[in-house]
Amino acid sequence: MYKHINSLTSLRGIAALVVVIHHFSYYTLPKTGATLSTYSSFFHNGYLWVDFFFILSGFIMTHVYARDFSAKLTSDNYRSYLLSRFARIYPLHIFILALFVGLEILKTFLIHHSAFTGKFNLTALFANVFLLQAFDLNCPPLFWCNTYWNEPAWSISVEFVIYCVFPFLLFFLLRNNYKHDLLMYVSSLLGILLLVTLTRGNLDSIIGVPAIARCGLECVLGIITYKVYRRGHYQKYFNLNLLAIIAITWIMLIMHNYWHYWRSLHDWLILPGFSLLILAVSVNNKGMISKFLNSQPMLYLGTRSYSVYLVHWFIQDVIKFSWVYRFNGIFGQSFTRLENFLALGVFLMITLLVASLTYKFVEVPMRHYLKSKLLLTNINE
Repeated sequence: MYKHINSLTSLRGIAALVVVIHHFSYYTLPKTGATLSTYSSFFHNGYLWVDFFFILSGFIMTHVYARDFSAKLTSDNYRSYLLSRFARIYPLHIFILALFVGLEILKTFLIHHSAFTGKFNLTALFANVFLLQAFDLNCPPLFWCNTYWNEPAWSISVEFVIYCVFPFLLFFLLRNNYKHDLLMYVSSLLGILLLVTLTRGNLDSIIGVPAIARCGLECVLGIITYKVYRRGHYQKYFNLNLLAIIAITWIMLIMHNYWHYWRSLHDWLILPGFSLLILAVSVNNKGMISKFLNSQPMLYLGTRSYSVYLVHWFIQDVIKFSWVYRFNGIFGQSFTRLENFLALGVFLMITLLVASLTYKFVEVPMRHYLKSKLLLTNINE
C-alpha cells in the first residue's frame, strides 16, 4: 500500500486555483486581467499550471503504481488500473457535460439562442462523451479545436490517452539506471522545447492532438522526478526547505514576467522548476512550507481540486448567460476596477462552494460506485 503525500495534494489545489483565476480574469472578465497584468503577469501565465498537473500526474501515478508495473505487466493488472483511472476522471466530466447540455437547452427558451451550434455542436458533444475531444482532425493544423464544451476538459481527453500507455512507460523507465534517467529527462525537456517551437510558440496553444505529446513528455518528467525522490540521495546534499525556496523563487520569477519574444523558451524554462518543487515538498519535514501545505485549509482545497478545475468553466458560462438574460449586455463591460475584483472574489467563493458540493455528491460517490462495479466485474471475469 502506498503512502499518501499530503503536500502534493495541496499543491494540486493551488495549481487549480491559479488556473481558475487565469480563466476568469483573461477570458470572462478581461478588465480584471488587464489590471492584474499591470502589477504582475503571474496570473496571465496561469495556464502553465496545467503543465504542472501533467508532471505531478506522472509523479503521483508512479508513486501509486510502481509496485504493480515494475516487475510485470499483465492484462489483469492493466485492466484494473485503467478501470480505476476511468472511474477517477469520467463521472464528474460527464456530469458537468450534462449541465452544459441543460444550459444550452435553457438558452433556447430564454434568449432564443440556436441550440447545439458553434462549439456546442452535436459532433463535439459526441466527442466529449467518449473522451475524444482532443482528436478533431479538422482543425488546421490541429490547433484551437472547437470540440471542448467544457474548455478545461481538453486535458482530460489527452490524459486518458496517456493513462492508456502509462504502464508501458513505467515498465520501461523503472528499469533505467540513474545515468539513463538523466538522459531521458533532458531528452523529454528538449522534445517539449521542439514541440513548442514548431507549433504555436507557447504551451498555452498546444491543445488538440499535439497536446498528447505535451502531456506524455511531461508525464515522463514526472516519472523521472519520482525515481530521484525514491533514491533520496539529494537529501544528503540539500536542505529541503532551501530547495523548496529555490524552486518557488524560480517559478515566481518566470510567472511574474511575460516574454512576448522568446515565448517558447519562457514557458519551457518553468518545467524543471516544477519538478524541483515537487521533489522539495514531497518529503515531510518541520519547515514552514511543509506546515503550510499540510494545513487543513490547503488539504481541503487540494482534495477538491479536480472539482474546482472542471466546474469553474460552467460557472463562468452561467454568469455570462445570466448577465445577458438579465441586463441584455456583456458581463463586466461597465465594471469599475473595484467591481472587477469584487466579481473575482465572488466567483472564487461560488466556485469553491459548488466544487465542494460536486466533490461530495458526485465525484466521490460515483468514483466509488464505478470502482465497485467495474473492478468487481473485472475480478469475476
